[in-house]
Amino acid sequence: MTKRRQLLLGMLSGVLLLTLSLGAYGYYQWQQFKQVQGIVALDLDGLRLSWKGLQLDRIKLSRQSSAGERLDLAVDDVRLKLNAWWRPLPADSLYIEHVQLQWQPAPEPHADVTPDAPLTLPAREQLERWAAWIPSNGHIASIDLALPCLKGTCTEQAEFHWRHAGAQALPLEASLHLLRNKHRLTLEANAAEEQATLHFDLQLRLDEQLRLSSQHRLTRAAQATDWEGTLAMSELPEAPWLLDWLGEWLPYEPPAFAELPQQMRIGAGWNMLLDEQNPSNWRALRGEFRLSADLPAPWPIGLGQLQGRLDLTATGNDGLWIPTEMAADLHLQPAAPLVADLPEPLRPTALHLRVTPGEASESSDELPLQLQLAAQGNSPATLAARLALDTAAPYSMRFTETRLKLESPALQLSDMALKGLNADLRLSGEASQQAARVRLEAGSRFTLAGLTRGADLAASTLQLDLAGLAVEADLADQQLQRLQASGPMAIKLAQLRQPALRPQGWRWNGQLDTDLQRLSLQGPLTNDSGLALALKLAHDWPRAITRLNANLPEIFLRAGNPLASTLADWPPLLELNTGRLQAQGQLDLPASGPLVASATLDARGLGGIFDRTELSGLDTSLALTLQGERLRLQVPELTLKQANPGIAFGPLSFRGEYAGSLERLEQGRLDWQSAEVRVLGGRLWLDPGVADLAARQQRLSAHLRGLQLPLLLEAYPTEGLAGTGVIDGELQLQRSEAGLSIEKGSLQAREPGGVLRFRSAKMQALGQSNPAMRLVVEALDNFHYHLLTSDVHYSTEGKLDLGLKLSGRNPALEGGRPVNLTINLQEDIPALLTSLQLSDRVSETIRRRVQERLE
Repeated sequence: MTKRRQLLLGMLSGVLLLTLSLGAYGYYQWQQFKQVQGIVALDLDGLRLSWKGLQLDRIKLSRQSSAGERLDLAVDDVRLKLNAWWRPLPADSLYIEHVQLQWQPAPEPHADVTPDAPLTLPAREQLERWAAWIPSNGHIASIDLALPCLKGTCTEQAEFHWRHAGAQALPLEASLHLLRNKHRLTLEANAAEEQATLHFDLQLRLDEQLRLSSQHRLTRAAQATDWEGTLAMSELPEAPWLLDWLGEWLPYEPPAFAELPQQMRIGAGWNMLLDEQNPSNWRALRGEFRLSADLPAPWPIGLGQLQGRLDLTATGNDGLWIPTEMAADLHLQPAAPLVADLPEPLRPTALHLRVTPGEASESSDELPLQLQLAAQGNSPATLAARLALDTAAPYSMRFTETRLKLESPALQLSDMALKGLNADLRLSGEASQQAARVRLEAGSRFTLAGLTRGADLAASTLQLDLAGLAVEADLADQQLQRLQASGPMAIKLAQLRQPALRPQGWRWNGQLDTDLQRLSLQGPLTNDSGLALALKLAHDWPRAITRLNANLPEIFLRAGNPLASTLADWPPLLELNTGRLQAQGQLDLPASGPLVASATLDARGLGGIFDRTELSGLDTSLALTLQGERLRLQVPELTLKQANPGIAFGPLSFRGEYAGSLERLEQGRLDWQSAEVRVLGGRLWLDPGVADLAARQQRLSAHLRGLQLPLLLEAYPTEGLAGTGVIDGELQLQRSEAGLSIEKGSLQAREPGGVLRFRSAKMQALGQSNPAMRLVVEALDNFHYHLLTSDVHYSTEGKLDLGLKLSGRNPALEGGRPVNLTINLQEDIPALLTSLQLSDRVSETIRRRVQERLE
């Protein structure tokens, strides 16, 4: 083989190898591109090349993203005409017979928190580069679209034309035709440049009739673009079929009209400066805007169905738009999403806004307006106000003679039901970009015919007065910096029903002070029974902590007992009619964890009746603490001057404490440092100890010293019985579920003893009729004892058994010889007390209670 052939063969092999390598690399890059773009199918059919351009019978593309979004595109009969192959751009023309596009979004769109880049107007050079890739003339004869809408998938048919100057991009003409049944909607756009000004016109035709036109003029300056434009629409006889068409894309179902709206007039004009760097930033807009609209019949907009007239002129500076002229008479039937956040009874079915010029002001920079807003529905509301707007910097608004009224027959808020709500707020104030001030004037109040919360709370004829309340807010960089409300507040309830309280009226008059950090309510709470509580509530918003302090000022019970008339659980058999008491309490509600409460009570000289016992001279100090379900009651001092259930005893003193659970108060723990009572001249007391009330049984030791026998015999209702002596004793008490009993007890008289005299006609008759009893009767006629003892037993049924042993003599009996007597006595203590209570030893109230029980 010659060297020439070898060289040729090597060159061919190299070219072949390079071609295969480029093909393999191209195929790899194509697969990578398809994977990144989510292309699952791409088919090209019928590709033909000619000197004039290329033709393609069909292009079919399917794309599906990893999130589930899918796009299917089919393009039929594509004809691209080139000016020359060596100068393909811009192409001369593009014709497409048919385009079919179907798009389905991802089931759950990905939440992209990346902010969108600001919109900027393309530079002329950028437009020319784009135009270089777009054919000078184009026509897509048929477009079938299947796009998601609120009703599922909606289909549309369209046709698109365009024509531009080629590499110069402008002038440009384009038209889009949307077809629906026999109707046609055409959107035409024309753009041209004259010196440094861009002219851009839009026209909307319905069934070939011009219905809307808009002209725009954009002139570039050094730092901004001057945008001048107009918009006009005079009538719309195509409204019936257009409204039916738009109904598929609106977020609500347009109501059916007996006669669909056709006549309307809309005109707008503006002259604004756009930020060159970010023209979509509306906060940077400056200029003037004018709008005049007349909608004689309801017409669907994004907010609902709008009808009426609006004339508005406004000026803007850095995004703040201030009306300089305004008149409006508008009716709106709001769309359901617009009022969805309101409770259903408060959702209006129609809104009516009326704005008219107010009385002329002395200042040319002030716009006076009269505003009236009315809402119709289950809860009608009205707002009327006089406004004064400053149309020159510093911008502000003042409102006076403002009145907001709301009526609602029934309103359900969570678990609270309101009936007959009537709100009447009379306001005045001012607002600016930096601050707002609102004051509630005289007559501002809420009234309710009734309020219920579950089955435990019910109130009737409630009134909340807010006259004098002021609300202030400060802003910086459009962010709320301070919000404060302060002023007087008054609440009146004709009747409050709650299981722990007796039904009656309540009133609270106080001061409200709140801001973003805290809430404070302070003032007296009173009721129809004369109870008065000084309340102070403090709430920490950030930490969600609440504290309530209550102070009960000193009550003089001789004038009445408001506690008994207020508390439903006040013991019905307890009457306090003398003395005085006062109390304080505090309740803490943390954000998490158990509540904590504490209270103290101080009483002096209390007197009255408990059940069938008269009480007098009760002095006590109590301290209560509650943490969650754990209750602790400390009694550092408790003294009772006298108690009289038929036999008077006292004073009584106790010092100790109780601890237990709210769920089982009867199973708590009682301990005491002292427990003592003076009875019949003697002293009865318990040693310091503890009683576990949860135990089935409890044994306690009681000691008796110095009981005066004359006082005992005087209290005991036995005719002719008298005596002297001092009694001591020991009593073994036992507490059980059945009650209190004495299992073992003993009594004995102190030395040297005493005298017993039992002289009555019944005793004399007994001795004469019974010889065996004669000696006993004669001995007890004047018995000088030196020994007196007794066993004591007392049952839970109230039966008292005494085993008396007496040793002594009667000086007049047989020369005073010694006599020993054993006597067993049994007494029904409840019956004994009943008989005493029927006598004149107790008050008329106790006698009446005893008689009622006996009946």
